[in-house]
Amino acid sequence: MPNWVFNGLTVEGSPSSVQKLKEQMNKPYTREDNQWNPDTNKQEVSMTTYSNPVFSFWNIIAPTDLVEYIKQPDWVKDEKIERSALSWYTWNLNNWGVKWDVAVHDGDEHPDTELEDEQTNGENTVLLYRFNTAWGTPDNALMLLSSQFPDLLLTNEFEEEQGWGGETEYLRGKATLTGEYNWKCQNCDYMEAGEPPYCEECESSICPECLYSYVPTEDLCEEHNGSKRP
Repeated sequence: MPNWVFNGLTVEGSPSSVQKLKEQMNKPYTREDNQWNPDTNKQEVSMTTYSNPVFSFWNIIAPTDLVEYIKQPDWVKDEKIERSALSWYTWNLNNWGVKWDVAVHDGDEHPDTELEDEQTNGENTVLLYRFNTAWGTPDNALMLLSSQFPDLLLTNEFEEEQGWGGETEYLRGKATLTGEYNWKCQNCDYMEAGEPPYCEECESSICPECLYSYVPTEDLCEEHNGSKRP
């Protein structure tokens, strides 16, 4: 299983441009997939329909050579992928920045991707999308999307499930990292840009702000025995 990154993408700008982006991201499509069929124990090509994809990297940029794209990458002895330039794995990483798309396919009963909010900010319209990506953030896809809509500001707040995160702005095809942290307290949201505040004796991170600990109080060292757990 991958480490998931939780993304909150804000799109802000003129109502007409925001509406065009919203329509593009939610454009329906059907694509071929090469998926494992548990009934036959084989990889089989099937068609997947996205009637309401909500937000789709495929709708930002899609491969042109679908025959080569849907092939599964070959595995070599050292368990690294032999990466064909057109295999889906390498193509996705090169063009989207992440391994998988986030589009909602038909029949997905519990999608992670949603358009959570739509508001106004003065004369601007603001959208908030939420979606989860594997291992990293979709910088390549979002830079391309921002170049397609150069008058819109895209801001992605992201947090990986192990604790690191930050914020990146995308404008006219350029990405600017505006904030970054390597560790965040689960109790008070205190953030460390450098090494996590880890105690070797406690074998746990101890928040220097609220003294929150991730182990039972009785297992803490003498220095941190005043730490607490909500």
